[in-house]
Formats: sequence, structure tokens, C-alpha cells
Amino acid sequence: MTQIHPFQNRIEYRGAIELVMAKVCSDYGLGCYVSHSAIDAGYEDFNIILKTDRGEFFVKIFASFRNDENCRRYVDIITKALDAGVKHPRLYESGAGYLYCSTESGVAVRLIVMERVKGRTFLELGIMPTPEEMRFFVKQAALINQMPLKPAFIYDSWANVNFLKEFEKIKEHLDREDLFLLEPIAKIFAKFSITELPHCFVHGDILKTNTMKADDGKLYVLDFSVSNYYPRIQELAVILCNLLFDEKNLSSFPANYELAMDEYQKHISLTVFELKSLPFFVKLAHAMHVIGATEQKATSEPPPENDYWLNLGRVGLKYAVGLWR
Repeated sequence: MTQIHPFQNRIEYRGAIELVMAKVCSDYGLGCYVSHSAIDAGYEDFNIILKTDRGEFFVKIFASFRNDENCRRYVDIITKALDAGVKHPRLYESGAGYLYCSTESGVAVRLIVMERVKGRTFLELGIMPTPEEMRFFVKQAALINQMPLKPAFIYDSWANVNFLKEFEKIKEHLDREDLFLLEPIAKIFAKFSITELPHCFVHGDILKTNTMKADDGKLYVLDFSVSNYYPRIQELAVILCNLLFDEKNLSSFPANYELAMDEYQKHISLTVFELKSLPFFVKLAHAMHVIGATEQKATSEPPPENDYWLNLGRVGLKYAVGLWR
């Protein structure tokens, strides 16, 4: 009997994944199917490591809520990022192109195949990047933010700019202490002029889950699934709330903040308003981890990493409120 992975609920296909993977192997010319394993991380898509007689490959099966246009948007962003020099695993192409579309048991299955980089994300490693690695990722962020791209908008419930809407939706489920910390932020956000901030193409999710260190030491930025046209400082705020934030050594944050400012502005000069607004956006980024993780617990079966984001958000929010009142 075929074993159904819980994340298959995300793609609505309840059949044998190995049959789909065998077709993918044939269409992409990857060799003969040997096995596959699911990656038990992430909130939306169903990610798989595919093993063939020619090696290993990374397969992202898009969640069922993503239509053809949304999936092609994702592919277009990755190809443009690779062309711009962003360090991201390369895409494989079948005879029909990068995007694989098939109907399996009446269900539309859409996926892409990428290079399998052997290594681990910084969350899996359980370590902070070195200062040199921090500078690398901040430079990657600046490179991404300079891409002349304005894709069709997609809504991301974890994005800073959606704080007020998500806060109102979930506040009845928040712990009393969380609510106490978030209500003052909501009052400030309601009066904040987001439209006055410079906007650009933003990855929006450069976190420990989406930054990888390969076994050979090379570094990669992963997963553009929530990238959008956003306030430019949203990129830095997300990086500063996790990848450059050590919840076990809070005293290291001011130096990491200065490192990010120094490296980013070698490539992009921030405006006075951006520099003034960034601390508030860092608070928002921590707040969105509390809100997003709380919503997952209240409305669905969250992935194992959910408690990590909830606890990290709480620590970061308390620290940010104390640092920038």
C-alpha cells in the first residue's frame, strides 16, 4: 500500500508519488527512478529529494493553490535571479520547459526540478553564519533588490506589510503577553506611511531555512516563493530578525546590525527615511513570526518548525521593543 505523506494534502494528489517521480525522471532525462524522500520543512509546497541512478535532484511540487500563472511567475523569477548572478541552485529543463505540468488521477500537478545541493540550511546546522557569511547574504540581498523586476503581486500572510490585516485576524488567538507586545505596534503601523518608502523586487524570506551551506562550503539563497514588489527595507528587516539574530547571544545583535548596514550600503544607499524606519520593520518582522506561527497553530496542522518561529518571534520582539522604544 502506498504511504501518503501528510504534506501531500498541500498538493491534493493522494496517489503514489513514486509514479509521478518516474515520469519526471523520463521527461527530464534524469535517469531511472530509484527512490525519493520528503523534506519535512516549509509551510506551503511539497519538496522532495529525488534519487536516480544518475544522482540526486531537488523537486518542488507546487501547492494546489498555485495556478499555472503563479508557477510560471516563480520559474521566471528564478531564471532572472540566476542571470543576475544570485547564488541559487540551477534549474533543469525538460522538453516542455522548466515547469512540469501533468494531470494525475484528476489532479493538476505542477513542479520544477533543481540541482540538488548537498549541504544543510543554517537552521538545520543550528549555527549562526560567520561575519563573512553574513556579508555574503547581505550582498546577495542587495543584488536581488537591484533586479529590475516587478512580478504580479501574490499575497503573503507572513509579510511585514500585511501586519495589520493578519493581526486583526488572529488577535483573539494570541496569548495575553503576545497581545500586550503587539498592540502598540499595531497603533504605530496604522499611521505609518509605507508608500513613502522606496520599493523594489524583494526576496522577502532570506532566513535560516532558506540559506544553505553546501558540503564544499559554498553558500546559496533558496526559495523565491514569496518574493514580491515591496518596501526595500523589508529585505533587510527579514534578514535581521533571524539570519543575523542570535537568540542565544542577544548582545551580538548591534554589531550584526551595523555589519548589515555597512555591507548593504556598499551596493545600495538607503534613504534617511529608510534608515529611520528600519528598526520598526525589524520589530514587524519579529511580530510576524509570532502572528504567523500562532495562526498556523489555530487553523491548521503546522510543520515541526512552527514552535521555533513562535519562540524566536517572542524573544526577538521583546528584545527589539527594549532596544528601540
